[in-house]
Amino acid sequence: MPTQRTKSGHRVSVDDLLSLVRTPDFVAFRELFDGCLQRPLSDAQRQRLRSAGADAFSALLNAAEQDRELLLWFARHYDAGNIEATARLAERLARYRQAIKRRERQERLDSLDYTGQVIHMKRVVQMSWFGLAGWEPSNLFCIKRSVFRSKQELAFAEALWHCFPHLMAFPNYPLDQVCDLGRLRSLVGEQIWRYGLHCRLDAVLLTREGDPIAAFELDSRLHDDPAQQQRDAWRDRLLMLANIPLFRLRSEDPSATTRDEWFQLLVDEVVHLINVGDRLRNRDVHAMLVPV
Repeated sequence: MPTQRTKSGHRVSVDDLLSLVRTPDFVAFRELFDGCLQRPLSDAQRQRLRSAGADAFSALLNAAEQDRELLLWFARHYDAGNIEATARLAERLARYRQAIKRRERQERLDSLDYTGQVIHMKRVVQMSWFGLAGWEPSNLFCIKRSVFRSKQELAFAEALWHCFPHLMAFPNYPLDQVCDLGRLRSLVGEQIWRYGLHCRLDAVLLTREGDPIAAFELDSRLHDDPAQQQRDAWRDRLLMLANIPLFRLRSEDPSATTRDEWFQLLVDEVVHLINVGDRLRNRDVHAMLVPV
């Protein structure tokens, strides 16, 4: 048990320190606590001393008035690890900090001069004027169109952007932009090669440098047709040979599938399968160097 001698020669124990907490006499507690720390202590003795310090600190925080100098002394020992960080003490500290914040906020409010000059607030109104734009031939013949072929594609692209903000997602992307079909021509045959030249993927996921991470196909009832299934098999084979994961996602009612529903599906079924690390590279240094 950690002890020290008072001026009268009496040996002070942890129990004596706790009695000072109950008194309470935090000034005397501080003097005896510092004296105990200066003596060689076993692990068990130091733990009892730390526990007594926690009880004293909690009692001080719970007191009606706190001496600032004593608070700073306890705080220094608390940060140094000489006072045990018990759950009770942590709760008292949190309440004390909240009380300090409330008091400081009230002091700021009380210091405001409400009888001084009136602050005039200005209302800002934004107005927009619309007029006829310049005429273009493409407007007459409806040549320009959205890159999204349906509301479903737009909703899915928005889900990709929200799910993978650090990557790039593009809709209706040419397959030959992410796959070197020329190197696969002899391997897959003329028919599949020609199909790949005109094939577009519903969506692709790319790194900021343009390296393909994954491809997505939004299947519907149209993909139940045998001819379409044959083309899907060709697309699957080309992407497999290019080592680009293909995720086929199907909605029974494409027109009613929202962005949030697509997002949840991506989180549940896709995110944990996406691997970016082995595709990142710095082309400014060397095209064949990748992180290891």
